[in-house]
Amino acid sequence: MMPKIINVRNVTVVGFELSGTQEEIAEMRPEWTARFLEKASQIPGQTDSHLLDICLKRAGQLYTHCIGMEVTQIDIIPTGMTSLTVPAGSYVLLEFFGSEQEIPFAFRTILQWARDHKVRLDKNEFRITVTLEEKYRHLYWRLADKQSEAAEEAV
Repeated sequence: MMPKIINVRNVTVVGFELSGTQEEIAEMRPEWTARFLEKASQIPGQTDSHLLDICLKRAGQLYTHCIGMEVTQIDIIPTGMTSLTVPAGSYVLLEFFGSEQEIPFAFRTILQWARDHKVRLDKNEFRITVTLEEKYRHLYWRLADKQSEAAEEAV
């Protein structure tokens, strides 16, 4: 399927945060995912069992990710976990069928599509991978926020 632009509502997430280079996160992801899945039953208010891997931000070569799941409210956060809100806005969506190892290449597909269509993506690489089934995922990349970019350029 080709990427398309969609509007996404605010989503509240509870999960584990991890930081490092892309290579370090790729190494840590299987262990952190397993650790999250072991404790997921402790999270109240789950909307579904879909695993979310969210790239929250990039600072140089360091990335911060959250591995978690959507919740309806935040009453109790299990020890060691954090909560966050995925901001509402416009995102590029790509429905992806393939292995976990192919996900970086799928995000490059979004990047190339955005270049071809003159669509500006979030410069902090705010991306979300939603695992719906073992080899079926929705990949989201947030569009650039023109207001915040204008404010940054003015400073």
